[in-house]
Amino acid sequence: MQAITDFFMRNMITVYFFYGLAFFTMGLALALTARHTSRLRFARAIPCMAAFGLLHGAHEWYEMGERIARETRQYAPSLPAELARLFLLVASFAMLLCFAVQLLMPAAAPRRRVYGPVAALVALWAGVSLIYARIAQTSPLETVAIADGLARYLLAMPGAALAAWALMREQRVLRLMELSQFGRDMVSAAAAALLLYGVVGQIFLTPSALPWTVHLSSEQFILWFGIPVQLFRAVMAVALTVFLIRMMNAFAVEHNRQLERADHARRVAQQGALDAERRTMVAMETMNDELRLAAHKLSLLLDVSNLLDMPDGLETRLWQAMTRIIEALPFADAGLVLISRWDGRSEAVMGAIGFDAIDADGDSAIYAQAVELGRVCAAKGLAVCRHADGAVIQFDVEAEANDPQHKCRAHGAPTTMISYPVTAHHHAYGSIALVRLSPIRYRPAPAEMALMAGVAQQLGVSIENALLTAEAQRHEQVLGEMLRQVVSAQESERQRIARELHDATGQSLTAVGLGLRGVETQLAQSACDPTLAPLVNQVRELRSFAQNALGELHHIISDLRPPQLDELGLAAALRWYVQNYARRRDIDATFRVEGDDSRLPPNYRTVLYRIAQESLTNVAKHTQATQVSVRLKVGDEQVELEVADNGCGFDPTLPSRLAGQPMVGWGVVGMRERALLLGGHCIIDTAPGAGTRVHVTAPVNHDRLILSSEEARVYG
Repeated sequence: MQAITDFFMRNMITVYFFYGLAFFTMGLALALTARHTSRLRFARAIPCMAAFGLLHGAHEWYEMGERIARETRQYAPSLPAELARLFLLVASFAMLLCFAVQLLMPAAAPRRRVYGPVAALVALWAGVSLIYARIAQTSPLETVAIADGLARYLLAMPGAALAAWALMREQRVLRLMELSQFGRDMVSAAAAALLLYGVVGQIFLTPSALPWTVHLSSEQFILWFGIPVQLFRAVMAVALTVFLIRMMNAFAVEHNRQLERADHARRVAQQGALDAERRTMVAMETMNDELRLAAHKLSLLLDVSNLLDMPDGLETRLWQAMTRIIEALPFADAGLVLISRWDGRSEAVMGAIGFDAIDADGDSAIYAQAVELGRVCAAKGLAVCRHADGAVIQFDVEAEANDPQHKCRAHGAPTTMISYPVTAHHHAYGSIALVRLSPIRYRPAPAEMALMAGVAQQLGVSIENALLTAEAQRHEQVLGEMLRQVVSAQESERQRIARELHDATGQSLTAVGLGLRGVETQLAQSACDPTLAPLVNQVRELRSFAQNALGELHHIISDLRPPQLDELGLAAALRWYVQNYARRRDIDATFRVEGDDSRLPPNYRTVLYRIAQESLTNVAKHTQATQVSVRLKVGDEQVELEVADNGCGFDPTLPSRLAGQPMVGWGVVGMRERALLLGGHCIIDTAPGAGTRVHVTAPVNHDRLILSSEEARVYG
């Protein structure tokens, strides 16, 4: 044993070298370890442990240099050199404490909570060292030796113990991360290296002024164990280095696992992207099919609608529409439309197409079957289909269109005929029957059956519009005839009244005036009698009243039926009426004509004259206007009449008899009805304070109205 002791004592420089090399190697290995992607708390604390190894290795090499100097020459320790060595020692132990605190603190702990305890222990060490040196009254070099020993007790031993405890706590984290094999290494490193190094290795100090160094000195360690304490520390340093370097493999395993997980996630993402792309392509194909089907459906419905809106007769339009339908539907080779309650009949077949392509022997039979199927469909209001075996099946279009077990498609025999009800606004107008003549087996798709149903609905709307249009035209004809009759009756009555007033009342007033004039003359000849003077004055006043009444009667007769209208035309009659209107109403009235009015039929003259007459009457009664203008424009295609004033105007959206509003009543209605009689329209443009403009336009069509014999007599 003594030989071994002597050997190591002779080779202490080598011991210091390997001692420092072990810690320096550990620090360098830890500093160069790739740990940036690791989720272990140990990875955060690695820089402190690396700094501990590098600083402590430098400290041991510094002591090695001092020992070499003492053996090779006379060497006296200096205070700066000892302070530098003490700084390396304390800094290394502080990094060991920092390593332990970082492992014990949560990951999100602030830096002050990590470095605060370390700074507190260093401050405690410095304070205790200074106080003890002051009490013992030691020299500076002895003070450094005291600080060295206290650093090992106050910094190294707590740091090593806390670090060992922290590493043992990390064992559970490694086990949770499926890295338990590294956990065993860490426990071994903590127990066999850090605890032995920190407690056993640091408790034996170089003899100094500290009293316990007498019994726990490095010389006592040699006596007890036969080896220098520096060798024991070096062995623990090697063990710690080995275990920690082995621990670094956990980072590589974790990194590989992260790469594997990332690669797996990438493959999953790629597969998901491929699946999404495939789903997108399928969805796009489905959408394209739906869009193509929708475009086909819209195109077919638009063509059918345009064909049904043509001005031809309904039967012709239905035949053209059925031709387009048969061309567009793969199922149908022939078809017909059955309309109920048409032209007073119970039903009628219209728009039949394609049946002439069948042989003469089977034509009537298939046609009769299609008609019968259409009757069943129209009577029940449900879609029906007929199969090659003669079975007739009814189905609900909306409920079964997308049903894979659709009654019509699920039947064993092929479908030969399908009939859909033709309805609009819940009213049945008949049915459409589509027939397949080809012997090739065919089962219509749900989309095709839905398209057939849409076509039937479009036919229903178009047939309803055609029926409503025909009814509206009939009503319009009746209304026009009634208006013509009313106008004819009005003008006839006006003419009769004017004639009666002229022939009877006018002659009577003329006779009265002449008689009064004779009486006035006789009384004037008897002027010598003063008592007759008042009687002469009374007769003169009566004769003046008779003359005024006769003048007013002539105005009334002219308003009822001006002779200028029949003798000179519309323009002359309007000019005379406007001039007379200006004198009677004391209003600045003007008249202007464009074009030749002689080409207007008599009914146009009467209607336009009455509209102008009613407009001017409304101006005098309601507008408080000072100016009014009448314009007549006769063109090649239409005639225009405009009456404009500068009056108060009115709000056309308000009721006719509101306070402060002109009356928009039967007079305006009559003007619009008269304009409608000519196939034109009457527009009243007005606003409060902006005047009023009555604008009438009507097409110039000599054949627009066919005058009756009575109308011809009235219009002259």
